[in-house]
Amino acid sequence: MDILTLLGSPRARGNTATILEKAESEFREQGHCVRRIHVARQRIRGCLGCNKCRTASDRIACVQRDDAIETLESMIGADVILFATPVYYWGMTAQLKALVDRTNSLITRYGEPEQTSLVRGKGFALLATGGGIYENNELVFKAFRKTAAALQARLVGELHIGECLEPGDMTAETKARGTEFARHVLEQALPARA
Repeated sequence: MDILTLLGSPRARGNTATILEKAESEFREQGHCVRRIHVARQRIRGCLGCNKCRTASDRIACVQRDDAIETLESMIGADVILFATPVYYWGMTAQLKALVDRTNSLITRYGEPEQTSLVRGKGFALLATGGGIYENNELVFKAFRKTAAALQARLVGELHIGECLEPGDMTAETKARGTEFARHVLEQALPARA
């Protein structure tokens, strides 16, 4: 299975990257192909809201030419897409949010009875880290679920790691949750492929 991970944190070695590395290691150990895109290092502009992307029925038709196009194409080619972000003000990072907004161009035949998505049926998972408890960060998960539904993707996992601000704050037990999460994602994603 091809798994694409999208690291939305501007910190390459922060909490989110630390837990994501655990998940990626488990995916590889289970024999899956993993590719990571560090979204914060990409040149991705925000959606213009022009709806030109809705003119195509079978391809990405965004008018902007930046790194989002290649990332969206990578999403189409993956079986599972794992979004990883720290929680900033109850949401994902601005860098990752810009990409999520651009996924609008993955919806085809908008408003027609045959409306679909270029990532229809793909597994979507969210890993979010934050200094607060889940109840203070749950909005990011609610928004993610709505995004997955709009894109007709399958939700295959959610993980919240809270109450730690620096990677040094995380215990071995906390880091192990990344490995457990990867196993859960695989369990949820694999039956649909059989």
